[in-house]
Amino acid sequence: MQRMGGATSPGAARVSAKGPELPPDAPVVTLEGVCAERRSASDCKTVITREDLDNFIKVYAPEVSESARGRVAVQYARTLAFSALAEQQGLDKNPALSKDIEAQLKLMRMRILANAFWQNLQKRTAAASGGEVQRYYEAHRERYDQAQVWRLAVPLTAPTESGHPVERAAVKSAMDELRKRAAAGEDVNALQREAFKQLQIQATPPLVSLTAMRRGSVQGDEAKVFDLKPGEVSPVLESGAAFVVLKLDSRGLMPLDAVRQEIEAAVHSDRMQLDAAKLSGRISAQFDLKYLNLPSQPPLFGPAGSGPNISPTSVPRRTGARQ
Repeated sequence: MQRMGGATSPGAARVSAKGPELPPDAPVVTLEGVCAERRSASDCKTVITREDLDNFIKVYAPEVSESARGRVAVQYARTLAFSALAEQQGLDKNPALSKDIEAQLKLMRMRILANAFWQNLQKRTAAASGGEVQRYYEAHRERYDQAQVWRLAVPLTAPTESGHPVERAAVKSAMDELRKRAAAGEDVNALQREAFKQLQIQATPPLVSLTAMRRGSVQGDEAKVFDLKPGEVSPVLESGAAFVVLKLDSRGLMPLDAVRQEIEAAVHSDRMQLDAAKLSGRISAQFDLKYLNLPSQPPLFGPAGSGPNISPTSVPRRTGARQ
């Protein structure tokens, strides 16, 4: 909490208010009978400013929609009121509770500092140059291998006219026939519609259109499409809860300009990890594998580019604003 007219924190302005924009120190909630000092309820009040609410949202509800800000404000005011009542009852002097507060404040401080370290490292690490981007692109060409694919699929969980799920054997048989006809050059959308009709599936067949698939992002057997030549058709594949047939239309390397930002981020991330490794070179950890149910000692700092995995945090301050 802040008194009216208090200073603005750096991140507060990034959270927009619904409706007319308010200055950071504008009051959005006023609590009568609540203040930092233990005074009678009749002579104190606490004001929650827009900045206070923004900070609360950043910590406890960062994904909240604009329409839900009112509910969060109620939660904040209720929390503040209950906290004040607890202090009036002297609960903050309870040894066990005081110990818990101290421990949580310590953890919060640690999280804020860890996040600040990583943000500072991000700022300090130099951006990738044009030459570095080009070299990375050439060294990782397989990552940017892209195929244009026709994808015919029949879901195994689709409802049928009989009310029972489709039979796997029937779907596999239908897809084997589809594959032969797709390889012979028949229209893939016509084949998709025919399969749904033949299997009595009560759903509209999805439109089959050319889909771009990148080698690095395709999982499972569908990666076999990169072993095909244009015009060739894959075997019938079981992918997730569906039988799938893929027909390769074309294949090529994604142009550098299409992946430039992605490469710049990757180079920057790798460079950050190297910098972090230098700074943390003397730090190591031994995990209790049995207790933590880990198969082997994990890397303390994770894969390249991984930070502390802590979202930006700020600690709401509660000080009374007597008026």
